Order: sequence, then structure tokens, then C-alpha cells
Amino acid sequence: MTSTVPGIIAWPVITFMVIILAARWRWCRTNLYDTYYNNLMAWLMLAQLLREHDVEAGMSRSALMTVTTAQQLVFVAIIFASTEFIGFTMLWTKLSPVETRRGHRYYRLAAVILSVAFLVAATPARVASQTLEVAGGWDAILAWSFSLTMILVLAARAGRMFAAELGKSTQNHEFLLAVGGLLLGVVTAAGCLEALVLAVTDQLGWTNTLNFRLWYHGFEFFFIAVTVFIFGAVQLAARLLSYLGLDPTSRAWNKLGLLRLGMTTAVPESSFNLDHGDYRFQKTTLQLHQTVIEIRDAILQLRPYFRDIAPHELASFLNANSVPTSERDAATHTLELAYATKAKIAGATPGLPDMTTIVRSRSTTLDEEVVELLALAKWWKPACAATEQLTLAAPELKAGSPT
Repeated sequence: MTSTVPGIIAWPVITFMVIILAARWRWCRTNLYDTYYNNLMAWLMLAQLLREHDVEAGMSRSALMTVTTAQQLVFVAIIFASTEFIGFTMLWTKLSPVETRRGHRYYRLAAVILSVAFLVAATPARVASQTLEVAGGWDAILAWSFSLTMILVLAARAGRMFAAELGKSTQNHEFLLAVGGLLLGVVTAAGCLEALVLAVTDQLGWTNTLNFRLWYHGFEFFFIAVTVFIFGAVQLAARLLSYLGLDPTSRAWNKLGLLRLGMTTAVPESSFNLDHGDYRFQKTTLQLHQTVIEIRDAILQLRPYFRDIAPHELASFLNANSVPTSERDAATHTLELAYATKAKIAGATPGLPDMTTIVRSRSTTLDEEVVELLALAKWWKPACAATEQLTLAAPELKAGSPT
């Protein structure tokens, strides 16, 4: 049926949706996930436009199609939108792109069949120029069944998909995305069943919900479409942040920059350059990994230059920089590194490190490595400043200092 959302609200939102869709077609089409989601958004945009009173009235005046025909084509667009999102869920369940494309063809064929069956079943309502809610009858109920079948299939698949993601999410944004997707699937399924169940109970004379259904269906789809576009905008925003170098990988790389520069200045042989392509501000996981390797390699080579720091001078450094108790180990190690780099650059004679000394790092993944090095990088600048003032407790090198 025609949307009851006021134009003063609907049209600015639709304009925003058009911008989001155009931006995604420009920047978010690098894989099959993007293709299916963009197709979903395009079909929903078409459906939303066909629901607007101004659009329906304009097509009616131009004799392009009647208002009722436009209203029923909304259901067809929703069927195809649901089909595209099913392709998205198929990919998410670890099917290969080839398998997904092959299997998704049958869903698209089913969408065509359901659309034709819906239009045939909805013919009496279309001839009478009535919405399915007003027309009623078993023909309308059959039409509802055809129009909702693909949506219910999608809701079931999406519900299982996002429920599985809840258990696997490790970050807040992943958890929130999974919760939002699960709620959207549940709400969509409930809304679909409401339309069919109430139509049946009204037809049997058990209830009289026509006014409620006309009111609810007037804005229900609008909010579902907006939610889908919000999810699409989140991915677009993530791409924009990555392009600007504001994604977690790029920010971590930037935070490690001063530490890496200090390490490679003292130990030039630890630096190496790879051709990463032109990513502008964005840094790749490979670049971050390279930085981690350079820093770790430099730290290993600086072990012979570690020296003991006078306890009172270490305490002065920790107090002067208000180092929290939980970060004192990292700050202390950073100060040792700053002394070691200064000694190496000054040409100090290296000692013989104890190779049996247990290495401090216990990281086993890149993420854990980055977390450990970021803890050092946080205190690198004040540690370098402190080495200009502090003195060494003893001239002997601290052989075997852990890394």
C-alpha cells in the first residue's frame, strides 16, 4: 500500500538513501558480498519510491500505470530484494563465490515464479483498484502467501547467520552488528507473519484488524528499508575511514611510527621496504606486519646494549610521566630501549647477551604483537626525552636483558 510517512520526513530520508546507494555503487563493489547487498538496496529503493504518493500519482496521471499496479509492484520488488540478500547469507555461510552464484540462480528463478504467481493472485484486487488489505478474500490471502515466502526464507537464513555470529564476535562493533542483524531478522519475520495471519483470521471472522493493518503497513516497510540502508552506510563509513587512514590497522601503524623510526635509526639493517602499492593514507595488514617485524628485529639486536638504570632515576621517570601501575613494566622496558638505542648510536661497545634469557613477549598473533608494541610506543617519546637527562647506574652492559 501507499506509504503514510509524511513527505517532509520521507523525501529527505529517500534522498539520503539515494546518496548512500550511489556511493556504494562507486566504492563498495569489490566482491560478491558488495554486489548482493547493493542489489538488495537498489530493489528496496525502487520499492520505496513506488510506495510514495507523489510517485504513484505522477505515474497514474501519465497513464504509465495505475496506483494499484504500482502498489503491487512494490511486493515484486521486495521479493527480488529478499532474494539478493539470500545470496549474501549464502556467502556468509562459507560457500565459495562459484557455489553461491550457482545456487543463487535457483532462488532468482523462484523469485520470478513467486512474482508471477503473486500478480496473478492479486488480480482481483488490482482490477477493483483496492489494496490487498481492503480487497480481502482468499485470493488476497494467496497473494500474501506468495509475496511473503521469500522474505520468510530470508528471515530464517539471516536469523541463523547472525545468531552464529554472536558466538564468534570478538569486538564490540561485531557484536552490535550481529545483534542488530538478528533483531532485524526477527522483526522482519514477525512483520511478515502478522500480515498473513491477521488476513486469515479476518477472513475467518475471528478478528477485525483492517484498520490496524492499514495503519501498520503504511510505515512498516519504510523503517525496514531505512535499517537496511543504515547497515549499508556503516560499511561505507568503514571504507571511508580506511581510505583516510582512520581504520584500526592504519591507526596502529601510525602509533608505532616513532618507535619504528627510533629502532631502525639505531639498527638500520632491521629496516626493509616492500612495494605495497598506492594506498594513500590507508595502511595494509602487510605494512603493519612489516613494522612489527622491523621493531622486533631491532629490539633483539639491541639486547647487547641494555644497561641498568639507577632506581631513583627510574622512579623519577615513572613519577614525572604519571605512569599508571599497570603500565610500569612497559614504561620501564621502553626506557631501557631508549638507552640502548642511544648507546648503539653513540658507538658503545656491546656486551654479550645471555641467549638463555627468557624473552618477555608472549604474543602468538599479529594482534597480540601490536598490542604489546603499542604499550611500548606510548612511552617512547618521554623515554627518549628522559635519556637526555638521566645517567647510567654502571658502565657495565646489562647482558642478556630480555626483549
